[in-house]
Parts: sequence; structure tokens; C-alpha cells
Amino acid sequence: MATILLEGLHFHYNPPFNEVFEGLDLSLDSSWRTGLVGRNGRGKTTLLRLLAGELKPSRGTVQVPLATLRFPLKPEQPARATREVVRELVAPFENWEAEMERLLAAGDEASLTTYGEIQERYQEAGGYEIEAKVERELAALGLDGEACARPFETLSPGERTRALIAGLFLTPGVFPLVDEPTNHLDLEGRDRLGRYLAQQEGYLLVSHDRHFLDLCCDHVLSINKSDLQLHRGSYTNWREQVERIEANERLREANLRREIRGLEASARRRRGWSGLKEKQKVGGYDKGRIGKLAARHMKRALATEKQREEKLEEKRALLQNAEKERKVRLTAEKSPERVMTVDGASLGYDGRPLIEGLSFHVDRGDRLAVVGPNGCGKSTLLRAILGELPLLSGHLHLPGHLDVARGHQEPLWGTGLLRDHLRASGVDETLFRTTMAGLGVTGEIFDRELETFSMGELKKVDLTRSFLKPHHLLLWDEPMNYVDLDSREDIEEVILAEQPTMIFVEHDRWFVERIATAVLDLGD
Repeated sequence: MATILLEGLHFHYNPPFNEVFEGLDLSLDSSWRTGLVGRNGRGKTTLLRLLAGELKPSRGTVQVPLATLRFPLKPEQPARATREVVRELVAPFENWEAEMERLLAAGDEASLTTYGEIQERYQEAGGYEIEAKVERELAALGLDGEACARPFETLSPGERTRALIAGLFLTPGVFPLVDEPTNHLDLEGRDRLGRYLAQQEGYLLVSHDRHFLDLCCDHVLSINKSDLQLHRGSYTNWREQVERIEANERLREANLRREIRGLEASARRRRGWSGLKEKQKVGGYDKGRIGKLAARHMKRALATEKQREEKLEEKRALLQNAEKERKVRLTAEKSPERVMTVDGASLGYDGRPLIEGLSFHVDRGDRLAVVGPNGCGKSTLLRAILGELPLLSGHLHLPGHLDVARGHQEPLWGTGLLRDHLRASGVDETLFRTTMAGLGVTGEIFDRELETFSMGELKKVDLTRSFLKPHHLLLWDEPMNYVDLDSREDIEEVILAEQPTMIFVEHDRWFVERIATAVLDLGD
């Protein structure tokens, strides 16, 4: 157990010079399983990079008394078997073994001394047990012997994620910094990884999957608008506490507003009385008495004004971390009663079916979640609906003139200026900015290159593009990847309010359970 300490931390990128952190203080126990949450662009990945030593603070100090290792890791030889790649992520065992063999063959005193030094490092890193440990950890993460033997580069993105996680947590003596490990994992994979991480000791984890955070974290560190807060307990417990605090502060704010209005009215009356008494002094029979009354009313008015300012200051201290409520809107049009019919469809590539005998229909107002393990054909089905992939057999019918708004797994726009893309697509810039602000993205978004956007910001650009395209059907492929927790809840609220017709692939269990009116499981 060690304490990670940040004191008076300031950080900005050069350029731009906007402060990411200002005067940040933090004490973090390395044995905690800490979930790091916050709006996209608030600096979660930046904080991980500062702790890893990849970035240096502009001012202040970062004290990390143990080695760190940041996920995702990058294998040096991805063409090798997965078990070998994971083994070499932990330590350079193969080089040590070759060197020990060479030194032992040499046999002279100097060689044997060096051999002993390398052997000690090899043993400390767990070299004599590493193969069994690798097999055990990969199995715990759902990678069987066949996957372990395959070249790492041939694994699916989700399989690679799990293999790299195994290498991360097998590495002794490091504090893991884990950045969004769930983006390529299906529902079952996320559950398995969550249970695996719940058995590990000590890490800092960035994730936007609420169910996943509940599975594996015992602390929550939130980067807010005005500060950074640490909470002991699960994500759900933290969220409930935040909502209670905000509800109490809103009630206090409403009471303070009433008090301030009363004080303002009182101050106006007292000033009026003071002015009236001053006028009465002209020709008055007791000018001294009237002057004293005027002074007394003025003094009371000033006291009331002081009370008002104190109440206003108290009000300003409230809700500093509450996110502004900006309404996100969908440009949905009334669709036909029956939006889609699929009957006995088989889909696949090169004549080989990936999905066979599929039948279902979608009516106006349906929100169909397409789920199943990675590789079962979820994205293939979306491509077929869009007409990008012909059916091998069966029928898929969409009414004529049906407008589809598509959300991409990988954002459609990733380079150049956002303004240029909007103009080329005929999208209103003001409406686009307003919708992006509703998702927590503000500032000079039209003047920055898209290459400078975070993945979460790029994903919000893609979602906003689909929101604002007039449509009868929303077709989304993993829309919540990289999107922060607050924005997920905002998107859920607008969908529930406006009831669009949707077909979507998503691995966020909470999103599916809250939004879907029906589920199509391609894994059955």
C-alpha cells in the first residue's frame, strides 16, 4: 500500500493554453479500486498520463511512490502467439533466459556472477511460474487454449483487450492505470472483466459503463466542473449521494431566492422611507427628529442590503458542480406504421452465412437493441439494413423514402475543421453548437481541428450529426463508446421523452435496459 499525492497541480497543453487542472490536490491509496469519472474533455486521460510520468505539470507536484503501467499496452511483437505476447508484456523473460543460457555455457566466474544477478531478477518477476500464471489469467478472462495459441494480431479487438489486461495485472510491483477497457467488449465480456477486476488489488480505472463500475470499484473519483471529489463506495452509491446533494442545494437555492426577494423589497421600502423623511425636513417643525428617523431607516436599509449580499454569496456557493440542463433534441419525423420487415434472412460474406433464418419486424416507436457476443453479426445486420451488404437469402423490406440517420461505431468525421464538414452537409452551425453544448462540449469547437478532439468529443460529434439529420429511423452502432456518464443519461432522457424509432447495437447494459423496447439476441 502506498499513497499517491498531488499538490497544487496545474496543467495545460502547449498550445492551446486552456487550463485542464488548476490547483488540484489529491491523496489516493494505491490499494483502492478507484473508478475515475467525469465529462469528456475534463482531463481523465490527462490525469492518467500525469500519474504515469508521460506529462509534466505546469506547476505543482505529482508524487507516485511506485511504478505505474498504463493500459492499453502496446505489444512489441503482435505476430507472436497470444500467450507469448502476454508473457513478454510482464517482463523480458525470453531475453533473460537466452542470456542466462549463454552465461552458464561460458562458465567463468564473471559470467556466473552475472548469471546469478539475472536469475534473481527472473525469479522476482515470477519467471519460473509465468507460463502457468498466463494460462490461468487468460482462462479467467475467457480466452481458451485455441485463442492463446493464435497470433495476437489475429484476435478480435475484445480478445486483445482481455489479453492485454492479463499482462497488465500479471506485472508485479506496478500500479495499473486503466483507460476505458470496455469499448470493444460485448455484454458478457464486460461482466467477465468486471468480475476479474473486482478480484485485483489497487488500480485507477476510467470507464463510462455504469454497471461495469458497480461490478469492480470500491471508490469513485469524479472530475467536476469546479473541483475533484473522492467518494468511498460503488458508482451507484456515489450517484445517489450526488443527486441528494444537488436536490438539497436546489431546495436551499429556491429558499434563498425567496429570502433575497424579500430583502430587496425591504431595502427598497426603507430607502423610500428615508427619502420621504429627508423631504419632510424642509419646513418641518422638528428637523432634528426627522433627520434621525431618516438616518435610522437608511441604516436599516444598508443592513438589509448587507444581508442580501450575504445571501447572494451563499447562493453562489451552491450547485457549483451541477451540470447545466441543456435540452438535446432529435430531428425525428413521423415514420410509417411498419418500419421494417425481415423474413428468413441469411447474411454473411463470400457466400458463408454468419446469420441464418433471421425474422423480425420493427414498428413505429420501437427501440430494438441488437445484442450478442463479438463476431455474431450485429454490425453485419446494420450494414444489410442500410443496403451496404446484400442478403444471401430471405427478405428485408423497408418502405420507400424512409430516411435513416446513422451513428457510426468509428466516427464519420475525424479530420479537418468541424465547420467545413457542417457546411458541406448543410447542417445549421448554431443548432449543432447548441446540441453539442447539451452534451457538455462547449468552447471554440468550430475553430479546432477534429484531430485535437478527444474520442468522446468525436463520438458526440457523430451522435449530434445523427440527431440533427431528419429521419424516420435511428440506426446506431455502439453509440455509447467513449461517451461520458452524464451525457449517456442526457441521451437516455431525450430518447425516452421523444420516443424515436431505433435499431441499435450497444454493450452498455444500463443503456439497453433503460432504452430498449425489445431485444434481438443474435447469440441465441
